[in-house]
Amino acid sequence: MDMNTEQIRLLRPGEFEAAAELADRVFRDAEHKSMGDAFPNAFSPALQQSYGAFADGKLVSFVGFVPSVIRIGEAELNVYSIGAVCTDPEYRGRGYVGTILDMIREHSRRARAPLILVSGNRGIYERFGCRKFGALTSFNADQQSLDKLSAATDGEETYRPFDRADWFALRKLSRSRNVGYEQSIWDLAAAIYAEPTASNAKLKHRVWVAERDGAPVAFAVLAVAGDIAPLGKPRVIEWAGDAAAAVRLAVYGARAEGAESLQFAVPWQDAGMEAVLAEAGCPAVPGKLTGTVAIVDAGELLRQLTPYLKRKDEAALSRLQLSTNEDGRHFAEWDGVSMELQPEELISLLFDPVRIESAVPVPAAEAASRLFPVPLPLPSGLNFV
Repeated sequence: MDMNTEQIRLLRPGEFEAAAELADRVFRDAEHKSMGDAFPNAFSPALQQSYGAFADGKLVSFVGFVPSVIRIGEAELNVYSIGAVCTDPEYRGRGYVGTILDMIREHSRRARAPLILVSGNRGIYERFGCRKFGALTSFNADQQSLDKLSAATDGEETYRPFDRADWFALRKLSRSRNVGYEQSIWDLAAAIYAEPTASNAKLKHRVWVAERDGAPVAFAVLAVAGDIAPLGKPRVIEWAGDAAAAVRLAVYGARAEGAESLQFAVPWQDAGMEAVLAEAGCPAVPGKLTGTVAIVDAGELLRQLTPYLKRKDEAALSRLQLSTNEDGRHFAEWDGVSMELQPEELISLLFDPVRIESAVPVPAAEAASRLFPVPLPLPSGLNFV
């Protein structure tokens, strides 16, 4: 490469080690797990999806870009996640990340991935069209709450650490969720080993399984303290199966690991888990899902969500059209009447249980309430980027 030439492009297989080294310099200290190990799909020479900027013969800026499939009922939604975004301090202010985001928008359109999840919420992402979205409730189970949750067991479940013969059971429980990331056995194994969210807080994964009559009914992935001083408190990273059993399992596993408290992040659609935690008196803080989201192609998004939305209200769905033009402006059409929606209006319309005021006429808004919000899985779980 010409030492005086700047290049911005997809990384090639031999360049991901340098990308991980750059990310480690920006985000990690000596006790952290390397970003390359914690986020292997962002630094994957097999996927080759992430972008970089090169100057003076070296990689100076990086944007991790990872494809996933989210299942929502019968619908499958193609999504990308953006994370590990970093620039060498000596090369900041040159617009590299903004240029990469423009390239990513076009990449997503060609891939028919209408939704992009972003781990950050800086101004550059807002200009890209990202907004906060959805709703979750954060619960912090203290000692008193843990005692109450422990006492709530019906005595029919047994709790044990994950066994190497459990992979098929974990995959089956993962698939039982109505809303969740597509996760093969290999995906689960790789993500649990990588510890993406946990490693940020210098925590370690521990996996626990609940059984009833000898059959697994829930699993929980916990982030707990390991051999080094943690930067965060123990938390539930991901769970699947019976909600009440998963809560009791998580509490049992946390206590077995010596934790005195446990944090839960519960998306709005997980009402069963929320009810169990609320009944135990766990302090609750409402908020948004982690990070931000951008809609790249509203029409493609509606098309991919159609199998789910048809089951909710096919008549209302037939009257609605969404589109995004080449300039990135979003439009909704209701009974032949078209209106432009700002990014925050469209994102809120689709994903927020309590929507912001928008330009959608009252009749359309009432019909939309029969279709939306669309539930999304927790972005900060095992699939966090």
